[in-house]
Amino acid sequence: MLKFFRDLTTSFSIGVGFGATIYLLFIAFEIEPNATTLSILSVLVISGLIGILSLIFEVAEWPYLIELFIHFLGTFCLVVLMVWINNWPIWQRFINFFLTFVGIYLIIWFILKLEISENVNRVNQKLQERNKERR
Repeated sequence: MLKFFRDLTTSFSIGVGFGATIYLLFIAFEIEPNATTLSILSVLVISGLIGILSLIFEVAEWPYLIELFIHFLGTFCLVVLMVWINNWPIWQRFINFFLTFVGIYLIIWFILKLEISENVNRVNQKLQERNKERR
């Protein structure tokens, strides 16, 4: 049970980190020039929920592409909820919004894949070193 809450907290925090970074970039490049308390809080909470949604890759035992599709769809729904809460005018440029969402999703996915690959390589290297020591 403790591991579950630790995983939940960690995933929420990672999601908040990604969401806050992206939102700050949007503010910096004046894509979202009107930051309010509500918009900041909604970005943090919904980013955290997206992070929790990422646990699907650890708890579900479905094919990876199905997990990825569910995560993509859930993330998109949460982002649309955030847009609705903040009354951001994306509906006139929905295709642009969707393509931006897909681009950001792919960038984050690529960053996480690189991190996972790096961790796997590091563990494999330590295992090889340990096996050499045993010989």
